[in-house]
Amino acid sequence: MKKKEEASIKYASLSNRKGDRNTILNDFTLTPPTNTQLVVCQSGHKSFTPSGWHTRLNTYDHYILHYILTGQGTYYAPSGVYPVKAGELFLIKPAESIHYQADYSFPWTYYWVGFNGASVRSILNLCGFSDTTLVRSCSLEEQLKETMHGLAYPGFSDISREYELLAGLCRLFSLLIHTHIHEPLSKSVQYLNAAVEFIQLRCSYSDLRVSDVAEYVGIDRTYLYRIFYESFQMSVQDFILDLRLKKARNFLKYSDAPISLIAFNCGFENQSYFSTVFKKKFHVSPLQYRKGAAGPQI
Repeated sequence: MKKKEEASIKYASLSNRKGDRNTILNDFTLTPPTNTQLVVCQSGHKSFTPSGWHTRLNTYDHYILHYILTGQGTYYAPSGVYPVKAGELFLIKPAESIHYQADYSFPWTYYWVGFNGASVRSILNLCGFSDTTLVRSCSLEEQLKETMHGLAYPGFSDISREYELLAGLCRLFSLLIHTHIHEPLSKSVQYLNAAVEFIQLRCSYSDLRVSDVAEYVGIDRTYLYRIFYESFQMSVQDFILDLRLKKARNFLKYSDAPISLIAFNCGFENQSYFSTVFKKKFHVSPLQYRKGAAGPQI
């Protein structure tokens, strides 16, 4: 598959999460990682939040976990509105437009860590998160606080810091997996997770085919279709198209790139076809959506 260039198309910049005297912000994307299978992108600690403080509507290209230390607030995601309180974590997923707000009476403080990698979706499933389960608690609170603190305040500054952070992230995953009661993953769920991860990594390639997905996972197309339909009520091809269109929608809102370039970088070689399927799904043309999305944001 020919690699595509992501020219002038960007998700929310980490530089927008500006640090102040009450916020520690670490941007680890400035140094290329030596391990691309699992990457820590950012971390931080917000020790004070004004009453009712809220973020703008943002979209990230990686996962972010927030752990609430004190207080409470509300997380707004495409799948729902989630009240979150001290002792709970909430998950931000890539390519989803989200925002969150501190409570007016008891505003929250929190740690956070952002990460990505080829097997992250499967790991998060083991941790108790899913497409609709984005908030959970953890009974090992002291260990969790210690781990999140280490991620927010890494001790090393040279190349070894990358692996210090990976150790902390894996420790975080182990605590969440250990405290999540779950049945062993069935073969069909393992196949589904592998397929979704493969599609997420390659959906911008216009020549991605269902047969490529089936071959990667190691199952036949009929079985692949069945497990996708049982989980998402859509075919594999429709899942790929849906992912491409949602990615394009975010680019239309958060970048000024030409529509033709957005279409190309989301896996559509034909802009006319892109416009047709976009309007069919969202009931407006890409240009109309961009104009409508250009108004005031939260």
